[in-house]
Amino acid sequence: MTLSIKTGPTADGGMVLTLDGEVDYATAPQIREKISQVLRADDVAYIKVDVAKVTVLDSTGIGTLVVAYRIARDVDVPVFVTNPTKFIKRLFAVVGAQELLEEPTDAFAATTGNV
Repeated sequence: MTLSIKTGPTADGGMVLTLDGEVDYATAPQIREKISQVLRADDVAYIKVDVAKVTVLDSTGIGTLVVAYRIARDVDVPVFVTNPTKFIKRLFAVVGAQELLEEPTDAFAATTGNV
């Protein structure tokens, strides 16, 4: 059960967390801590969580992403899950968490009026 998390800023003030590996009970605390670090560090416009390289996603992993989404929303920082596989899209639809799958450029532009 391994997970690699790489972070990097975007040109428009966001932060990208790229997940590579298994997102499950054993690795969810790493994601929670990394998102907390990003929220504490600087004034970040949004957080993108890139799941293109995720090989396993269980209910604890989904729950962690949903909780991160809600906590960040409370401090006005949108969180988006990007590059989901068809399986991850379907999984998010089944659990009713599709709002996390929006692209930050579209949603951020809609909330700020920037295009």
